[in-house]
Amino acid sequence: MVTKAIPADLREALQTAWNYPLFDAIFNRRSRRFAVGSEIPGGVHRYKSQQPPLPLDEMEEALLAESATGISGLILADLPFLDDRDRDAGGNTICHWTGRTWPSPCASHDTHLVYWNDEATYLIKEPDLSDIRLREYADESDRDKVLRRFRAGRVKLFDGRPQYPRNYPTMLPFNIWSSDIPGSTMFLPVIDVTFEFINVLFLMTAWPDGGFYIIDDLNGNVPAGCERWAQEGLLNRMFALPLSYLGTISRIEAGFLIQNLLLAEQAMGLGGWAHAHPAAMVLLGGTPLAKGLGFRFITPRPARAADGAGLTAGLPSPVGLDGLLEPYCPPYYRDMDAAVDAIVEGKFGTGGAYTRESGQPLPFLAKNEFVESVPRYSDKVVRCVKDICNYIYDTYGRFPHLDAIQTAGCWVQAHHLDLDFYDRFYPDGAYTESQRDHMKVWHAEVKAKPAAAAAGVS
Repeated sequence: MVTKAIPADLREALQTAWNYPLFDAIFNRRSRRFAVGSEIPGGVHRYKSQQPPLPLDEMEEALLAESATGISGLILADLPFLDDRDRDAGGNTICHWTGRTWPSPCASHDTHLVYWNDEATYLIKEPDLSDIRLREYADESDRDKVLRRFRAGRVKLFDGRPQYPRNYPTMLPFNIWSSDIPGSTMFLPVIDVTFEFINVLFLMTAWPDGGFYIIDDLNGNVPAGCERWAQEGLLNRMFALPLSYLGTISRIEAGFLIQNLLLAEQAMGLGGWAHAHPAAMVLLGGTPLAKGLGFRFITPRPARAADGAGLTAGLPSPVGLDGLLEPYCPPYYRDMDAAVDAIVEGKFGTGGAYTRESGQPLPFLAKNEFVESVPRYSDKVVRCVKDICNYIYDTYGRFPHLDAIQTAGCWVQAHHLDLDFYDRFYPDGAYTESQRDHMKVWHAEVKAKPAAAAAGVS
């Protein structure tokens, strides 16, 4: 469906979903796997749908995608940037001012959404951060932004669905029958962990009373490139932090996106579920088995142990999607010094988040006074972070010491339910009014076979 504005019938459908009660969505959310066009091939629930697959239309996909990863306004950043002695209190760990539909450590928003349907596979690219209001969806007149931003943000990667082996062990056998089937739309959160990894290093090394002393517990508990800075008093050896603790904080974001998608499905009356996707190395494109999503992979050289011996070389590691999703590490930056400089520039350089000329709207009334008061990173802190990052890259042949691009191991499927299946094998209550009425509300032009009433509905 291609329209210049949301047509009247879909505007009413959007209104119905928008006003769906939050707690009803939470307590009525279920995995509902049996889509129109699907089949359970054996057992007591053996059943083949008598209805053909029905793809989601553009507005349905737009509402799901924007619920998962849309712009909601400006963050409040209501935390101290200076302590009671006017020292750096760590508030400058905030990365930018745009609020999204999911919470993110330091507002870094490092998780990106890939989705696909029968026609093509897309990436939702980084949004335009200018001209954002404190509340982007203040009233009903703002809802056209859902479709507008969805169209502006999606980038087509290739035609059709990604190709990968649909068999065990690439996929779990009990998922194969209904996973990524014709008519469904798949949503995959993809996480770039490099930005927040470096950002956290700035936070942890800039404490006025001594920063964290990073030790490589994966390689003999040696200092992770920061011994000099402990000797100079920038870091405190009493605050030893294992390297293995770092690099996973951004993964929490994928869970928030997944939950948003599942609650939106319930509000809209769609079927769907979150389940394990094929092995990430295969799905992202790191094996000869299939192109998958076409991410760039590297094979790290053998890691260098503290005693000079070589460590075992890693498996192929996803590092980015050229031109679209490029993490803060080689090959997208000359070296780790350049990657760290880019993050500093994004905060304090020309056009950075903490400059008057940033072009980014700020949530505060006293904008100029606030920007002038934010502590900058000292040259020593910047050099310390670079030394730690270079140690990781030199030791493990990549940055960070784990995959730069990660998934949460799950994706979300959205599809239209075959209610006849549930009426045949389940008592009332297997679906709710939102599923019962979905075709009437969203697809009045499609003549669907009427289903029995949901539990509690006459």
